Amino acid sequence: MPEGQSPEEYFGLNEIWGVSADLSSQPEFKVIEETERHVVLINENGVTRRVLKRDDGSWSQRRAFVNVDFTVKDRKSWERYKERLLPSESRFSPNVKQLYDGQRSRGKFIVYTIPDPYEKAQGVIGQEALLTKMVEDPDFIQDIFEAHVTLMIQMCQMLVGQGIVFDGAWVNGDIAYKNGLLFSPQAYREILMPSHKRLFDFFNAHDMPVVYHRDGGVREAIPLLIEAGVRCLQPLEAKAGLDVRKLKAEYGDGLAFMGNIDVRVMSTGDRRLIEEEVRSKLHVAKKEGGYIYHSGHSVPPSVSFESYQWVMQLVDRYARY
Repeated sequence: MPEGQSPEEYFGLNEIWGVSADLSSQPEFKVIEETERHVVLINENGVTRRVLKRDDGSWSQRRAFVNVDFTVKDRKSWERYKERLLPSESRFSPNVKQLYDGQRSRGKFIVYTIPDPYEKAQGVIGQEALLTKMVEDPDFIQDIFEAHVTLMIQMCQMLVGQGIVFDGAWVNGDIAYKNGLLFSPQAYREILMPSHKRLFDFFNAHDMPVVYHRDGGVREAIPLLIEAGVRCLQPLEAKAGLDVRKLKAEYGDGLAFMGNIDVRVMSTGDRRLIEEEVRSKLHVAKKEGGYIYHSGHSVPPSVSFESYQWVMQLVDRYARY
Protein backbone atom coordinates (compact mmCIF):
# COMPACT_ATOMS: atom_id res chain seq x y z
CA MET A 1 0.00 0.00 0.00
CA PRO A 2 1.13 3.60 -0.57
CA GLU A 3 2.40 4.91 2.73
CA GLY A 4 -0.17 6.78 4.78
CA GLN A 5 -3.24 5.38 2.99
CA SER A 6 -5.66 2.68 4.05
CA PRO A 7 -7.12 0.14 1.61
CA GLU A 8 -10.51 1.81 2.11
CA GLU A 9 -9.13 5.18 1.03
CA TYR A 10 -6.98 3.90 -1.83
CA PHE A 11 -9.57 1.66 -3.43
CA GLY A 12 -12.65 3.67 -2.47
CA LEU A 13 -14.03 0.83 -0.38
CA ASN A 14 -16.22 0.67 2.72
CA GLU A 15 -19.23 2.60 1.49
CA ILE A 16 -21.25 0.70 4.11
CA TRP A 17 -21.01 1.94 7.70
CA GLY A 18 -22.40 -0.04 10.61
CA VAL A 19 -23.93 0.95 13.92
CA SER A 20 -23.92 -1.81 16.52
CA ALA A 21 -25.12 -2.38 20.06
CA ASP A 22 -23.77 -4.43 22.94
CA LEU A 23 -26.06 -7.48 23.12
CA SER A 24 -24.24 -9.20 25.97
CA SER A 25 -25.24 -9.61 29.62
CA GLN A 26 -22.69 -6.84 30.30
CA PRO A 27 -20.59 -8.62 32.92
CA GLU A 28 -17.28 -7.22 34.05
CA PHE A 29 -14.63 -8.06 31.46
CA LYS A 30 -11.56 -9.31 33.29
CA VAL A 31 -8.26 -11.09 32.81
CA ILE A 32 -7.87 -13.87 35.38
CA GLU A 33 -4.46 -15.21 34.33
CA GLU A 34 -1.60 -14.06 32.13
CA THR A 35 1.63 -15.85 31.20
CA GLU A 36 4.26 -15.29 28.53
CA ARG A 37 2.28 -17.45 26.09
CA HIS A 38 -1.39 -16.88 26.86
CA VAL A 39 -4.10 -14.89 28.61
CA VAL A 40 -7.15 -16.38 30.34
CA LEU A 41 -10.12 -14.01 30.50
CA ILE A 42 -13.84 -13.83 31.06
CA ASN A 43 -15.42 -12.09 28.08
CA GLU A 44 -18.59 -10.09 27.48
CA ASN A 45 -20.70 -13.27 27.21
CA GLY A 46 -19.41 -14.68 30.49
CA VAL A 47 -17.23 -17.20 28.63
CA THR A 48 -13.85 -18.17 30.09
CA ARG A 49 -11.43 -18.07 27.17
CA ARG A 50 -7.72 -18.92 26.82
CA VAL A 51 -6.09 -16.69 24.21
CA LEU A 52 -2.69 -17.35 22.64
CA LYS A 53 -0.39 -14.34 22.53
CA ARG A 54 1.38 -13.24 19.38
CA ASP A 55 5.16 -13.32 19.18
CA ASP A 56 5.35 -9.67 20.21
CA GLY A 57 3.25 -10.34 23.34
CA SER A 58 0.09 -8.68 22.03
CA TRP A 59 -3.25 -10.48 21.89
CA SER A 60 -6.86 -10.23 20.87
CA GLN A 61 -9.56 -12.38 22.43
CA ARG A 62 -11.00 -13.22 19.00
CA ARG A 63 -7.84 -14.74 17.52
CA ALA A 64 -6.19 -18.10 18.37
CA PHE A 65 -8.37 -18.95 21.36
CA VAL A 66 -10.09 -21.88 23.01
CA ASN A 67 -13.20 -21.57 25.17
CA VAL A 68 -12.62 -23.20 28.55
CA ASP A 69 -15.94 -22.71 30.37
CA PHE A 70 -19.37 -21.13 29.93
CA THR A 71 -21.57 -19.24 32.37
CA VAL A 72 -24.69 -20.58 30.61
CA LYS A 73 -24.82 -24.37 30.76
CA ASP A 74 -28.47 -25.18 31.46
CA ARG A 75 -31.90 -23.58 31.87
CA LYS A 76 -31.20 -22.39 35.41
CA SER A 77 -28.01 -20.54 34.48
CA TRP A 78 -29.72 -19.23 31.34
CA GLU A 79 -32.57 -17.70 33.35
CA ARG A 80 -30.04 -15.80 35.46
CA TYR A 81 -28.22 -14.65 32.34
CA LYS A 82 -31.46 -13.63 30.58
CA GLU A 83 -32.42 -11.29 33.40
CA ARG A 84 -29.53 -9.04 32.35
CA LEU A 85 -30.62 -8.74 28.70
CA LEU A 86 -32.38 -5.42 29.17
CA PRO A 87 -32.30 -2.47 26.74
CA SER A 88 -30.12 0.41 27.88
CA GLU A 89 -28.30 3.42 26.43
CA SER A 90 -25.15 1.93 27.96
CA ARG A 91 -25.28 -0.62 25.13
CA PHE A 92 -24.20 1.88 22.45
CA SER A 93 -21.61 4.62 22.15
CA PRO A 94 -22.60 7.91 23.83
CA ASN A 95 -21.48 9.82 20.72
CA VAL A 96 -23.25 7.50 18.29
CA LYS A 97 -25.39 10.31 16.82
CA GLN A 98 -22.34 12.47 16.18
CA LEU A 99 -20.55 9.57 14.46
CA TYR A 100 -23.69 8.82 12.46
CA ASP A 101 -24.03 12.43 11.28
CA GLY A 102 -20.44 12.39 10.06
CA GLN A 103 -20.88 9.18 8.07
CA ARG A 104 -24.26 10.27 6.71
CA SER A 105 -22.68 13.51 5.42
CA ARG A 106 -20.16 11.35 3.53
CA GLY A 107 -22.95 9.52 1.77
CA LYS A 108 -22.45 6.18 3.49
CA PHE A 109 -25.05 3.40 3.44
CA ILE A 110 -25.87 3.09 7.15
CA VAL A 111 -26.71 -0.36 8.52
CA TYR A 112 -27.66 -1.77 11.90
CA THR A 113 -25.07 -4.52 12.27
CA ILE A 114 -25.69 -7.46 14.60
CA PRO A 115 -25.06 -11.18 14.94
CA ASP A 116 -28.07 -13.31 14.17
CA PRO A 117 -29.74 -15.31 17.00
CA TYR A 118 -27.74 -18.45 16.15
CA GLU A 119 -24.43 -16.62 16.12
CA LYS A 120 -25.25 -14.89 19.39
CA ALA A 121 -26.38 -18.11 21.07
CA GLN A 122 -23.24 -20.02 20.14
CA GLY A 123 -21.19 -17.22 21.67
CA VAL A 124 -23.10 -17.71 24.93
CA ILE A 125 -23.28 -21.51 25.30
CA GLY A 126 -20.75 -22.75 22.73
CA GLN A 127 -21.17 -24.41 19.34
CA GLU A 128 -21.17 -28.00 20.61
CA ALA A 129 -23.79 -27.37 23.29
CA LEU A 130 -25.92 -25.33 20.90
CA LEU A 131 -26.05 -28.03 18.22
CA THR A 132 -26.64 -30.75 20.83
CA LYS A 133 -29.46 -28.86 22.54
CA MET A 134 -31.12 -28.10 19.20
CA VAL A 135 -31.77 -31.86 19.08
CA GLU A 136 -32.28 -32.63 22.77
CA ASP A 137 -34.07 -29.49 23.98
CA PRO A 138 -35.13 -27.22 21.09
CA ASP A 139 -37.50 -25.20 23.30
CA PHE A 140 -34.53 -24.14 25.44
CA ILE A 141 -32.59 -23.02 22.38
CA GLN A 142 -35.57 -21.17 20.94
CA ASP A 143 -35.88 -19.27 24.21
CA ILE A 144 -32.23 -18.17 23.84
CA PHE A 145 -32.88 -17.13 20.24
CA GLU A 146 -36.04 -15.21 21.10
CA ALA A 147 -34.58 -13.36 24.08
CA HIS A 148 -31.77 -12.05 21.90
CA VAL A 149 -34.13 -11.13 19.06
CA THR A 150 -36.17 -9.07 21.51
CA LEU A 151 -33.06 -7.21 22.67
CA MET A 152 -31.89 -6.69 19.07
CA ILE A 153 -35.21 -5.08 18.16
CA GLN A 154 -35.35 -2.99 21.33
CA MET A 155 -31.83 -1.64 20.76
CA CYS A 156 -32.64 -0.80 17.15
CA GLN A 157 -35.66 1.17 18.34
CA MET A 158 -33.50 3.01 20.88
CA LEU A 159 -30.94 3.93 18.21
CA VAL A 160 -33.72 5.20 15.93
CA GLY A 161 -34.88 7.25 18.89
CA GLN A 162 -31.43 8.89 18.91
CA GLY A 163 -32.15 10.22 15.42
CA ILE A 164 -30.43 7.48 13.41
CA VAL A 165 -32.06 6.51 10.12
CA PHE A 166 -30.94 3.08 8.95
CA ASP A 167 -30.69 2.18 5.26
CA GLY A 168 -30.50 -1.53 5.99
CA ALA A 169 -29.61 -4.29 8.44
CA TRP A 170 -26.35 -6.26 8.25
CA VAL A 171 -26.82 -9.59 10.03
CA ASN A 172 -23.95 -12.04 10.62
CA GLY A 173 -24.81 -15.69 11.02
CA ASP A 174 -22.40 -18.52 10.23
CA ILE A 175 -24.85 -21.40 10.02
CA ALA A 176 -22.81 -23.42 7.53
CA TYR A 177 -19.40 -24.92 6.94
CA LYS A 178 -17.72 -25.64 3.59
CA ASN A 179 -19.87 -28.62 2.62
CA GLY A 180 -23.28 -27.53 3.86
CA LEU A 181 -25.41 -26.40 6.77
CA LEU A 182 -24.42 -27.21 10.35
CA PHE A 183 -27.93 -28.65 10.80
CA SER A 184 -30.70 -29.83 8.52
CA PRO A 185 -33.00 -27.51 6.57
CA GLN A 186 -35.86 -28.98 8.62
CA ALA A 187 -34.09 -27.98 11.85
CA TYR A 188 -33.60 -24.49 10.43
CA ARG A 189 -37.31 -24.18 9.58
CA GLU A 190 -38.53 -25.50 12.93
CA ILE A 191 -36.02 -23.98 15.37
CA LEU A 192 -34.15 -20.98 13.95
CA MET A 193 -36.37 -19.67 11.16
CA PRO A 194 -39.17 -18.36 13.45
CA SER A 195 -36.65 -16.10 15.21
CA HIS A 196 -35.09 -15.06 11.91
CA LYS A 197 -38.49 -14.22 10.51
CA ARG A 198 -39.53 -12.11 13.52
CA LEU A 199 -36.27 -10.17 13.34
CA PHE A 200 -36.24 -9.76 9.56
CA ASP A 201 -39.94 -8.86 9.41
CA PHE A 202 -39.19 -6.00 11.82
CA PHE A 203 -36.35 -4.74 9.64
CA ASN A 204 -38.26 -5.04 6.37
CA ALA A 205 -41.28 -3.29 7.89
CA HIS A 206 -38.97 -0.35 8.68
CA ASP A 207 -37.42 -0.14 5.19
CA MET A 208 -34.22 -1.84 6.34
CA PRO A 209 -33.45 -4.55 3.73
CA VAL A 210 -31.59 -7.45 5.31
CA VAL A 211 -28.08 -8.34 4.14
CA TYR A 212 -27.27 -11.75 5.58
CA HIS A 213 -23.58 -12.57 5.95
CA ARG A 214 -22.75 -16.22 6.24
CA ASP A 215 -19.71 -18.15 5.05
CA GLY A 216 -19.84 -21.72 3.83
CA GLY A 217 -22.18 -23.85 1.77
CA VAL A 218 -25.63 -22.48 2.49
CA ARG A 219 -27.18 -23.21 -0.90
CA GLU A 220 -29.82 -25.65 0.39
CA ALA A 221 -31.12 -23.01 2.80
CA ILE A 222 -31.49 -20.18 0.27
CA PRO A 223 -35.24 -20.68 -0.39
CA LEU A 224 -35.86 -20.71 3.37
CA LEU A 225 -33.73 -17.60 3.92
CA ILE A 226 -35.73 -15.78 1.24
CA GLU A 227 -38.94 -16.89 2.94
CA ALA A 228 -37.56 -15.63 6.26
CA GLY A 229 -37.01 -12.17 4.76
CA VAL A 230 -33.37 -12.03 3.63
CA ARG A 231 -32.94 -9.57 0.75
CA CYS A 232 -29.22 -9.99 -0.02
CA LEU A 233 -26.70 -12.80 0.58
CA GLN A 234 -23.00 -12.12 1.23
CA PRO A 235 -20.18 -13.17 0.59
CA LEU A 236 -21.21 -16.24 -1.50
CA GLU A 237 -18.06 -18.21 -0.69
CA ALA A 238 -16.66 -19.68 -3.91
CA LYS A 239 -14.59 -22.22 -1.94
CA ALA A 240 -17.88 -23.68 -0.71
CA GLY A 241 -19.09 -24.29 -4.26
CA LEU A 242 -21.32 -21.23 -4.64
CA ASP A 243 -21.46 -19.57 -8.06
CA VAL A 244 -23.35 -16.31 -8.52
CA ARG A 245 -23.99 -17.14 -12.20
CA LYS A 246 -26.09 -20.13 -11.18
CA LEU A 247 -27.65 -18.41 -8.17
CA LYS A 248 -28.70 -15.44 -10.31
CA ALA A 249 -30.61 -17.73 -12.67
CA GLU A 250 -32.36 -19.54 -9.81
CA TYR A 251 -33.04 -16.78 -7.29
CA GLY A 252 -32.35 -13.45 -8.96
CA ASP A 253 -36.02 -12.44 -8.95
CA GLY A 254 -36.20 -12.48 -5.15
CA LEU A 255 -32.67 -11.98 -3.91
CA ALA A 256 -29.69 -9.67 -4.40
CA PHE A 257 -26.12 -10.95 -4.25
CA MET A 258 -22.87 -9.56 -2.87
CA GLY A 259 -19.51 -11.21 -3.46
CA ASN A 260 -18.37 -14.52 -5.00
CA ILE A 261 -15.20 -13.25 -6.73
CA ASP A 262 -12.87 -16.13 -5.87
CA VAL A 263 -9.90 -15.16 -3.68
CA ARG A 264 -8.09 -18.30 -4.82
CA VAL A 265 -8.09 -16.94 -8.37
CA MET A 266 -6.93 -13.54 -7.11
CA SER A 267 -4.06 -15.33 -5.35
CA THR A 268 -2.72 -16.82 -8.60
CA GLY A 269 -1.56 -13.41 -9.79
CA ASP A 270 -2.50 -14.51 -13.32
CA ARG A 271 -4.14 -11.47 -14.94
CA ARG A 272 -5.88 -13.58 -17.57
CA LEU A 273 -7.49 -15.89 -15.01
CA ILE A 274 -8.45 -12.99 -12.76
CA GLU A 275 -10.05 -11.12 -15.65
CA GLU A 276 -12.10 -14.15 -16.65
CA GLU A 277 -13.26 -14.61 -13.04
CA VAL A 278 -14.41 -11.00 -12.72
CA ARG A 279 -15.77 -10.57 -16.26
CA SER A 280 -17.78 -13.79 -16.42
CA LYS A 281 -19.41 -13.33 -13.03
CA LEU A 282 -20.18 -9.62 -13.31
CA HIS A 283 -21.58 -10.09 -16.83
CA VAL A 284 -24.27 -12.39 -15.42
CA ALA A 285 -24.74 -10.98 -11.92
CA LYS A 286 -25.26 -7.33 -12.91
CA LYS A 287 -28.12 -7.99 -15.34
CA GLU A 288 -31.23 -6.09 -14.22
CA GLY A 289 -29.37 -5.02 -11.07
CA GLY A 290 -29.19 -6.84 -7.76
CA TYR A 291 -25.43 -7.36 -7.47
CA ILE A 292 -22.74 -5.69 -5.32
CA TYR A 293 -19.05 -6.38 -5.91
CA HIS A 294 -17.22 -8.17 -3.10
CA SER A 295 -14.67 -10.94 -2.80
CA GLY A 296 -15.98 -14.43 -2.03
CA HIS A 297 -14.31 -14.32 1.39
CA SER A 298 -11.78 -12.20 3.28
CA VAL A 299 -8.88 -11.24 0.99
CA PRO A 300 -5.88 -13.27 2.26
CA PRO A 301 -2.21 -12.23 2.32
CA SER A 302 -1.63 -14.47 -0.71
CA VAL A 303 -3.31 -11.79 -2.87
CA SER A 304 -0.69 -9.23 -3.89
CA PHE A 305 -1.31 -5.51 -3.92
CA GLU A 306 -0.84 -5.50 -7.71
CA SER A 307 -3.39 -8.30 -8.17
CA TYR A 308 -5.99 -6.47 -6.13
CA GLN A 309 -5.32 -3.28 -8.09
CA TRP A 310 -6.06 -5.32 -11.22
CA VAL A 311 -9.27 -6.71 -9.68
CA MET A 312 -10.55 -3.22 -8.94
CA GLN A 313 -9.69 -2.01 -12.44
CA LEU A 314 -11.68 -4.92 -13.84
CA VAL A 315 -14.61 -4.20 -11.56
CA ASP A 316 -14.60 -0.61 -12.78
CA ARG A 317 -14.55 -1.83 -16.37
CA TYR A 318 -17.06 -4.68 -16.27
CA ALA A 319 -19.51 -3.38 -13.70
CA ARG A 320 -20.57 -0.47 -15.90
CA TYR A 321 -23.88 -0.55 -17.77
